[in-house]
Amino acid sequence: MKLIGAFFQRIFGGVWNWIKETAWVQPLLIVGIIFSVIFSIPTISTWIQGIADNINSPETYYRTQQRKLEGPDNDEEQSDAQKLVDAMLAGEAYENNEKFILFFVQAGCGACAELQPAVKLISENTSRFYGTRRSGSNVIPVTANDFGTFKFYTIFVDEEFANDPKPTISPFQRFLNRNSEFRETVSDVAKESYYFENGFISQADVVNRIEAATEGGFITPTAIVYDLASPYDGISELFFNVPGSTSYDKATFLSNAWMHRVEFAPRNL
Repeated sequence: MKLIGAFFQRIFGGVWNWIKETAWVQPLLIVGIIFSVIFSIPTISTWIQGIADNINSPETYYRTQQRKLEGPDNDEEQSDAQKLVDAMLAGEAYENNEKFILFFVQAGCGACAELQPAVKLISENTSRFYGTRRSGSNVIPVTANDFGTFKFYTIFVDEEFANDPKPTISPFQRFLNRNSEFRETVSDVAKESYYFENGFISQADVVNRIEAATEGGFITPTAIVYDLASPYDGISELFFNVPGSTSYDKATFLSNAWMHRVEFAPRNL
């Protein structure tokens, strides 16, 4: 090894000495280095921009609150996603939260991407969306205590397992199959909600998208509001579309769902 090292040292040492002793080579070498740096800048910039885009992407944001379908030792019934919906079905707090919105999303979903800035806006600037609420015949301002801390979770319908024990059926389809009671409860609540009575969703929407949902027919985003203080004592609102031409408009809609007002309240109030 010493002989090999000495051999390369002599070769590269000789080249370096030749460069130092040959005046005309040095400017060419400097120019070559400068052009190499210049030509590499677009590639480096693209690489850095790609990293930044990934960090700031809607998908990355949603994954910060993802509850996975995959469970320990391939036990999907012990997955975080299953524990979440089990708590919702039982009317219990989840991670000490008695109120939150569960979003079903997926990668490459345009509507999910459009919704994400609104979710971020209401999460980080909640006080902008307190608004008002009705108390009997009076309209009063909503306080921080009334509104609480906006909280959300996500389940990705396109989640895949690295070592899927049942690859012929997707993880989300298995989730749908074993949670028929949860889907029926969501459907029943939705069809009794003011949002339904006010004509913002139809029975066909609820039946096809929830009761009869399959992996391929499950629309994203789908959102379920969970609120132990609501009249339904748990699962209380269901919606698929979030209207609004701006993120602020969409965030306002989310705040209405959160507070059970406007679209989510009786028409005569």
